[in-house]
Amino acid sequence: MEPGRDATETEDPGRTIILRPFRRRPRTEAGPPADRPPGAKPKHRRKKRKIAALGLAALVLGTTVTVTGSVFYANVDLPEDLDDALSQGSTVYYSDGTTVMGELAAERRASVDLDAIADDVEHAVVAAEDANFYEHPGVDAKGVLRAIVNNVKGGDKQGASTLTQQYVGLVADIRGDGSYLRKAREAAMAMKMEDEFTKDEILNHYLNIVYFGRGAYGVEAAAQAFFGTSAADLSTSQSALLVAQIKSPDGPFDPRDPYGKGGDIEAANERWAYVLDQMVVTGDLEQVKRDAIVDLPETLDPTDDPEGLGPEGFITNGYVLQELADAGIGTDEVLRGGFDIVTTIDADLQELAVEQTGIREVGAENEHMAAALSAVEPGTGRVLAYYGGENGAGLDLAADVGHRPGTAFNTLVYAAAVDMGVDVWSADLDGSSPRQFATYLDAEGEPMDLVNIGGAQDHEVSLLDAVTQKLDTPVYEVAESIGGDAIARTAAALGIEQMWDPHDLDEHGVAAAIDPAADTGFQPDLGIGAYPVTTLDMAVAHAAIVSDGEVAEPYFVEVVNGPEGSLYEVEPTVVQADPVPASEAQLPLFLNGAELGDYEVGVNASATWHTGFAPGLVLAVWAGDETKEGDGSSHEGTIAERIWWQVMDGRSDEYRGGTERDLFGPAQEEEEAKREAEADPPVLDEEPGAGATAEEGEGLTEDGTDAEEAAPTTDGASDERSAAPSEEATESWWFGDGDE
Repeated sequence: MEPGRDATETEDPGRTIILRPFRRRPRTEAGPPADRPPGAKPKHRRKKRKIAALGLAALVLGTTVTVTGSVFYANVDLPEDLDDALSQGSTVYYSDGTTVMGELAAERRASVDLDAIADDVEHAVVAAEDANFYEHPGVDAKGVLRAIVNNVKGGDKQGASTLTQQYVGLVADIRGDGSYLRKAREAAMAMKMEDEFTKDEILNHYLNIVYFGRGAYGVEAAAQAFFGTSAADLSTSQSALLVAQIKSPDGPFDPRDPYGKGGDIEAANERWAYVLDQMVVTGDLEQVKRDAIVDLPETLDPTDDPEGLGPEGFITNGYVLQELADAGIGTDEVLRGGFDIVTTIDADLQELAVEQTGIREVGAENEHMAAALSAVEPGTGRVLAYYGGENGAGLDLAADVGHRPGTAFNTLVYAAAVDMGVDVWSADLDGSSPRQFATYLDAEGEPMDLVNIGGAQDHEVSLLDAVTQKLDTPVYEVAESIGGDAIARTAAALGIEQMWDPHDLDEHGVAAAIDPAADTGFQPDLGIGAYPVTTLDMAVAHAAIVSDGEVAEPYFVEVVNGPEGSLYEVEPTVVQADPVPASEAQLPLFLNGAELGDYEVGVNASATWHTGFAPGLVLAVWAGDETKEGDGSSHEGTIAERIWWQVMDGRSDEYRGGTERDLFGPAQEEEEAKREAEADPPVLDEEPGAGATAEEGEGLTEDGTDAEEAAPTTDGASDERSAAPSEEATESWWFGDGDE
């Protein structure tokens, strides 16, 4: 307070009046006028000069303000690339480039054109946020003056920001700055934006970026989050409730208060009603229609969508981000760049493998059970189908966790034996069961029995037959003779990147990860599948086998397109391994397929695994009890078998070959004729009893059961696979008309 002033309180506590003390001057008697000093100018001339000086000062000051304002305006630039603020998530597609697999976004956001937004949304946001939007040049002078008067009077603080100012403030990241400098910058940007964009363009930008709550940026995402519909289909009532959220998103105006911010129906209803009433004021809503809108629109319960990623999450949020990061496209760029990402996953094959085989129910039925599946394209490494479990953000059972492959691994032993020069044809192995070996020891270091799966026996057997019959004892005999490291090296050469050592457990019983390419003393029980591997590695290895040693690095991302065009296109990584062991290892798998009546597939199995291939498709399935990896009693009738064959039986024509001659042997017609001849030989002389009914003994086994039912079958396998061809037919099929 200035010296000599008193402050006097009025009845209005908000006002303080400054009173200057009244001081009387002493009276003076009138006298003759004083003489004017020499050269003095008349008072009226001095007054004119003061006025002129004040005018000049005002002119200089006004000019200075104008120049300063002009310089400030000129030096405030619009944010670079305004559209960058419309941070759009990227879309992940299946291999067809049109079927959506998922979205990758920092927040829920989708940009749409103004014609894809309901008119009532536009009317509501203008009415509630900026009634003079279509009249002002970016800054509402009347609104600013009104806000200043209101703030001076002590009313609720008002900012008077227009929609244009709000938008540039959000884009320029200055909305949190409440200073006058921010206001000035915001105003300058808004006026510049009004010079460059139409009102409709500005409104479109605003509606695509503003936050409505529930993690939804932009009206399209908000419409989905609140009502499960598109922005184009919003009603007047829904539009008003969405616009009501802008003032305090995630706050009191969401009727369901999903974030615990104290929101309630009363507050939501009040703000919603205000928006509707303002629409009447601006002439965008007739009063009679307004009066008919009495109840808040029903909103979705945000807790109904836990935002679980599901099985495809391993792909969208795992491999896609990882592969793009390796290519120099960072995760933040993906989440905000609006990219179109095309994966290698075949939509139909994924649907078949994941949704139609029951693989998703394996773990649901028993908490100890689980399953995993990997399908790749041989020669390229394209991953065609994938299932690592239900929680796409959790532990990936197809690539992060190994499972003991058991007899499904003996194909790699066969390849290693070929590589080491072992005679795989001679029947000089002992396939009896049980057997003991000097290196097959129990926990106390004592030899223990090794038993063939199902107790099978074959005292004189070749390695080829041992592998096809899944006999552990002769396979272990070979593994012991060539050494575990040799088998591991072959496995690594064919694409197995990681194993787990069952002989090196920590205090929790967890096996140590081990590199198969390193000669670290692998035990011979590697040959009988004691070392866990992943389904993805097994798929890659069998793809290398069927493609004669072409080891292709598996990948999930095919191409990435951004707003400016293509950003990334994969270059498959393929390394040629020794083709001889790989091509030779195809034989036992194709023999297994032929035994089941399908001459296009190669297959191998254990109690918990099924692996193999069809033309252009390699599939590895694991399904079992995670606590004990199955009981090992049989490789038939297993969950893994059922899933594998359902995929193979249901695969599209894209994964089926032409004739068998095109693949590896005689024409399909010739082979089918042979099978038909063996199954139904011509009757030359009708013997007594021919044509007898089943009741009279035809088609029955010795114990009286139906012979067809008694024949071993595969759960889920086709009727064609239930009839096994003869050994002669099998040899003819593989070698082609009997030629070796």
